Amino acid sequence: MKNKITLAFALLLAGLAYAQVGINTPNPRATLDITAKAATGNTRTPEGLLIPNVDRLRAQSMTGIATSTMIYVNSVATGTQAGIAANIDAAGYYYFNGVVWTKLIPEVPTQIDTDTNIYNTNGSLTANRTVTQAGNTLAFTSTAATGTSHFTVDGNTFNVDARNNRIGIGTAAPNNLLDLGTSSGRKLAVWNSAAGDDFYGFGAAADVLQLYAGATSTQSPLITLNQNGRVGIGTTVPVTNFHTIGTRRFENATAGTVQVGSVLTATDTNGTAEWKTPASETILGGMDANAGISIPFANDGTLKYTGRFITLPPGRWAVTITQLAQTSGTLDNDDWMFVRSTFAEGAMAVGATANRSGDVNGGPTLMSFRVQGPGTTGNPQQFDVFQGTVFITNNTNAAKTYRYIAGQTVTGGGPDSATFIRSYGGTWSESSIYATAIK
Repeated sequence: MKNKITLAFALLLAGLAYAQVGINTPNPRATLDITAKAATGNTRTPEGLLIPNVDRLRAQSMTGIATSTMIYVNSVATGTQAGIAANIDAAGYYYFNGVVWTKLIPEVPTQIDTDTNIYNTNGSLTANRTVTQAGNTLAFTSTAATGTSHFTVDGNTFNVDARNNRIGIGTAAPNNLLDLGTSSGRKLAVWNSAAGDDFYGFGAAADVLQLYAGATSTQSPLITLNQNGRVGIGTTVPVTNFHTIGTRRFENATAGTVQVGSVLTATDTNGTAEWKTPASETILGGMDANAGISIPFANDGTLKYTGRFITLPPGRWAVTITQLAQTSGTLDNDDWMFVRSTFAEGAMAVGATANRSGDVNGGPTLMSFRVQGPGTTGNPQQFDVFQGTVFITNNTNAAKTYRYIAGQTVTGGGPDSATFIRSYGGTWSESSIYATAIK
């Protein structure tokens, strides 16, 4: 009792004299300055500040607590972790924050204090975190002399090789400034839909660089560049240096100057090419294996396929027909037959009836000739060679086949109906069909 009175009296006198309280010092440096009696040496007398020790029930029962009040909870065997004691789950120092008791330093059995910042130990986030940089920078530097993984996200998902200034995505050992690893398939998206089915970007497979545009997850690339230097457009297995499937378009420097039927022509020794109108372009016709028809000396308004044909690219053509006509039978001096011929379209058998194509236009549309008697039984074979030209215009974007037809015969003088022109359009050496481009 005497000690308590003496201490109170001493504190009162110190407060009156200095307006500050000093213990073991006449010159307090703060509101309360407790100075050790022996700050150094091996004196065994305990020194320090002893905070009131209470159990959890006592701390939970307090009322009218001033904010910043400190206690040491020495037992949690009493009371409950509720109310102002909601945070009291273990022995340790607590201060009152105005609402509840808050733990000051966790009770760690094996160490007094632990520095758990990321510079000293690993850790786990307990909730989402956001770093707000405002106007500040956030930099990571490295002086590593070995290794290839100096900053990573989930292993090889994102990997920085700071020693060689390389970044790996999908690889922990990048070999290039940006390395997407060794796996095959689509890799780098410039743009993609949320569903992943509208992919624009680049991919890679064994020895192949791939280019995608608007691709689904399973669609093949539109363009490939193979290790052997071959480029494929519309095909993933190009068999030449440039291999494309589908339509192709090559424009001259001045748009709209390419005439239909032009050819791609080298304009210098380096291989620079432009579309040019050829000075002359000729196409030869062909014939079926069983070409040749018989044309009786009779009036017949139909036209029949001879077995001769010609295939023409887009453009306008002058088609020249040269045909031998061998007459077999008897003709009087006044017997004659007039024969017309032209071209039809579509697949047909030799001898089939057909009509003139609408592409035969803009000039002569018929090549016609006249066979005249006499022809006697003693000299039954009469030979003539006839030639003429018709005009054909192919206005499509693809080559078309035109088939040579003959007929629409008109007779005079009353020839014998058993007389006929043998194997017209057949394999006679004098017969031919060829076309010349009209520019």
